Amino acid sequence: MSEAALNPLHPIPSPPRTKFVGNMFSLRASAPIQDMIKLAKDLGPIYWLDMMGKPIVVVSGAELVNELSDETRFDKTVRGALRRIRAFAGDGLFTAYTEEPNWSKAHNILLPNFSQRAMTGYHPMMADIASQLVQKWARLNTEDEIDVTRDMTSLALDTIGLAGFDYRFNSFYRDKNHPFVDAMVRALDATMRTRGLPLEEVIRADREIKLKSDIRYMNKTVDRIIQERRQNAEANKDKRDLLSYMLAGVDKKTGERLDDLQIRYQTITFLIAGHDTTSGM
Repeated sequence: MSEAALNPLHPIPSPPRTKFVGNMFSLRASAPIQDMIKLAKDLGPIYWLDMMGKPIVVVSGAELVNELSDETRFDKTVRGALRRIRAFAGDGLFTAYTEEPNWSKAHNILLPNFSQRAMTGYHPMMADIASQLVQKWARLNTEDEIDVTRDMTSLALDTIGLAGFDYRFNSFYRDKNHPFVDAMVRALDATMRTRGLPLEEVIRADREIKLKSDIRYMNKTVDRIIQERRQNAEANKDKRDLLSYMLAGVDKKTGERLDDLQIRYQTITFLIAGHDTTSGM
């Protein structure tokens, strides 16, 4: 049998596939990125995976990534784990489909708040959290060990919480994570481990119950922050954080504002996106 018959996306290479499940087990749930990097080293800057009959093309070469970033030729898509995150991030900036109007609305309202001038307004809050980390390290004994991963995650999350929404997770004053952090990490882990296999929801019923509980807690926490800001609008009129801009911002194209549900989705999106990626960097 020819290579083209064995590989329907020929000449794009693909790792060996297993009957029925394809490459579902080519990526470990605990380390999918590392496995994709290894496959890229073996197969080159572009390859594809068979996820139970659904082909997923993976690119890593700078030239190909740059080509795929051409918005005039390609559309935004939300699949796999990203689509499952919609259970608690909704149509936020990262999980919205291109055709959903709230993506454009939120983008237009929030984009000016990431200019160089706007970023300088966040510096005092960023320095506030950074000083907490420095003080924590300064008070350690010489032989004490530092959990760099946890401290960097706390630094990123607390900075986003304060600069974005005037909310203090106070991670450096706790022996354990803030309950919101634990709920968010568990929810992300549950969505990443979901493979869409037959009867998975039945077999993993306990995980689904916990996921729904964690989502309710996250929603309740964020909704309370939004409600408190609305109730104290006069006292907070001079605040210059993302929440203030989302509450007061108007999309110049449509003349519309973000409703509270959309603000909730955007808040959770920023916390999800920033706590792991920024600290990892």
